[in-house]
Amino acid sequence: MNKKILEAIRDIKEPLVLVTIIETKGSAPRHNGSKMIISKDGIIEGTVGGGIGEYNSLIEAQAVLSNKKFTIMDVARLGDDPNESLMICGGVNKLMLQYLDNRTKETYLKALEININGHGAKVRTDLLTGISILVDIGEAKKDNCFDDFIAPADNLLILGGGYVGYAIYELAVILGFEVTVFDDRAEFVDKSRFPDAKRLDSGDYLELINSYDFNDFTYVTVVTRGHLQDANCVKGIIRKNKRYLGLIGSKRKVRLILEDLFVSGYTKDEINKLHAPIGIDIGAETPEEIAVAIMAEIIGEKYGKKITKC
Repeated sequence: MNKKILEAIRDIKEPLVLVTIIETKGSAPRHNGSKMIISKDGIIEGTVGGGIGEYNSLIEAQAVLSNKKFTIMDVARLGDDPNESLMICGGVNKLMLQYLDNRTKETYLKALEININGHGAKVRTDLLTGISILVDIGEAKKDNCFDDFIAPADNLLILGGGYVGYAIYELAVILGFEVTVFDDRAEFVDKSRFPDAKRLDSGDYLELINSYDFNDFTYVTVVTRGHLQDANCVKGIIRKNKRYLGLIGSKRKVRLILEDLFVSGYTKDEINKLHAPIGIDIGAETPEEIAVAIMAEIIGEKYGKKITKC
């Protein structure tokens, strides 16, 4: 679940409706678990795919706000004429619309608290009654229930606060990542430069890396100012728990670092998990273009897409 949706549930005191995709058949723009939060004034946060289907769910949500009743609806995206208003994805989404009373809000707020502490949470909703409860992550699925795994926030560690690091930060914040920036130069991790960063620190890279709380939702970009710093950072991170590790550099620089890793005793499997050179090859030259290439690769990793390097 989008952290912003959880925060909206926490911060908005008026009645809300939580819309969740609980089943997808065929081709559809959003996956199971995608959400949006709706108030009497309209959509507050999130999307379940846009178009006429989302518009219909918005109308239905207003009815739920009025009658306070849990409901499930189907949204068809089966139009075959691109000039008509129907979406032509070719699929059907089943949507769950929950009226968020205090009890239901409390369930999701507990999930938010768990995620702040770096752990995932599972919310189980009975599809007959609409009642939601927190359950153990390992608990087996039950019939007539929808289990919603609410993962910790995607967290991006940027090593190097120079031009490229700053461009990555700007794009990552827009994409909803919790961003940390480390640099060995204090002036490059100033709060005025990175106002939306979760954490900023300067000092020895290895000491800073060892102070970071890595998890399965951690993405790391190594974009420091020098070859030696890059190599040391990679060695400090390569065996830590993470989702993605990328290293910037020319093919020659990357080849030298990979050779050094092998000589230093790192296994072929460990080395092969390093994305180097970092990013998708789109011919990027400016820091902003490079950031797009890097974040595109990270998003592909997030959704399990195999990225073919040129």
